[in-house]
Amino acid sequence: MKRALISSMAGLGLLSAVSLSYGVDHKIGAQLRFRYENWDNLITLGTNTGLNSLKDRSFFRLRAMLWDDIKFNNQTSLRVRLNTEPKYQMGPFYFMLKDPEKRKFDQDEIVIDNLYLDLKKPGGLPVNFRIGRQDFLGPDTYGEGFLILDGTPGDGSRTFYFNAFKAQLLLHPKHTLDLVFVKQTERDIYLPSIRPSYDDGRGNGFIQHKKRLTGSDEFAFWAYGRSKLTPNLNLEPYYIYKKEEKSTTDRWITIPASYLHNIGARAVYAFSKDFKIRAELVHQFGDYTKDGRDRRAWGGYAFLEKSLPNCPSKPTIELGYIYLSGDDPKSKKDEAFNPLFSRNPNWNELIIYTYLLETDNRGGAIPGYWTNLRMPMIRLKATPLKDLNLTLSYQKLYADEKTNSTRTSMFSNKGKDRGDLYVFIANYKFTKSLDGMLQYEVFDPDDFYSKEAKTAHFFRAQIQWRY
Repeated sequence: MKRALISSMAGLGLLSAVSLSYGVDHKIGAQLRFRYENWDNLITLGTNTGLNSLKDRSFFRLRAMLWDDIKFNNQTSLRVRLNTEPKYQMGPFYFMLKDPEKRKFDQDEIVIDNLYLDLKKPGGLPVNFRIGRQDFLGPDTYGEGFLILDGTPGDGSRTFYFNAFKAQLLLHPKHTLDLVFVKQTERDIYLPSIRPSYDDGRGNGFIQHKKRLTGSDEFAFWAYGRSKLTPNLNLEPYYIYKKEEKSTTDRWITIPASYLHNIGARAVYAFSKDFKIRAELVHQFGDYTKDGRDRRAWGGYAFLEKSLPNCPSKPTIELGYIYLSGDDPKSKKDEAFNPLFSRNPNWNELIIYTYLLETDNRGGAIPGYWTNLRMPMIRLKATPLKDLNLTLSYQKLYADEKTNSTRTSMFSNKGKDRGDLYVFIANYKFTKSLDGMLQYEVFDPDDFYSKEAKTAHFFRAQIQWRY
């Protein structure tokens, strides 16, 4: 691991030296994120922990990133970033490879998770290009990440990248249109990795010495508009096409091939400086290519957000409702909502793991396949101290449709009440470069699950440094 890290730093150093020799600007950066996590009854709600992969987890993880932003001129720049995240498991879950030995340490591979070229208004044209491996995070996030956020959900929060070509048309100072083509693969086949990961055969998170990144090979195209129609109203209409290839990489699961069209829009309206509404609605339609079964689904959310800047701690209160359609087992169509590229913690972290056994036949053994959900929620954000931010949330979860699962140890196949979820998050900024976070979530399951289902807990402690 040490030798690989030295090789990575030497590579970036060589790239920086070359850039300096040509008189271009460059900015080297680094980030270290250290986490401890504890999962209690997360995957099966304590109903089945016989398999190693279903057991509770207690582990440390260290993500290290090193990057260089090279600016050739005001129009042209290049970013390259290296990333790795080794983990240390303390049980009862361990890494199990082909041999029967339990492994506590996952060395991880060093990957190139960003490598893209920026071209701003080449030739004076009203268009910006970004070509290569890139994230859609921060200022590049589409809306709230409801459909497009994480292109590599299989490796958790280690990477988020998309292999993409993006053209942003600058139609007007208040109107832009992004045209994006994306090609994602189950494992990285486009760029090499340093010190490849283990290979434990099919179905355990590794494919030919590289981490599993998605449930299947995927292709997508989207046209995403952003318009400021009035001083108080922003509108973001979009069309997204996604093709998911058939996958038999996992030894237990076959994911059928399908394609899906998505037409929707997001809107934000400010009633005043401190009071606004955010909402999004999308309709999905397509079919499974094997049997021609129609897919028809709806998804969306609405949030009322009120800030109280003159009150102590400057609280913000959000009232929200999320709807993701579920598949009606009595219908010939498939009405289950597909989260596309948003298999990540959206409104909480805990629930994405309970979805694993519910949706593995759709998206593989990867968490975060948000679907079949009706969820009213309330969230309070406050700043009791200058550098301390607190978030408290209560979320009531219902299923849109009952399950028809053979896994009756976990699911009742009778009720629609998923249960109650409570979220607490504290973020503290120690210095400009150092911050920390504590997160605790507890989920009390109800009649959507079997009577044997137990209360689940998720705990995370984090410290992060950035240069």
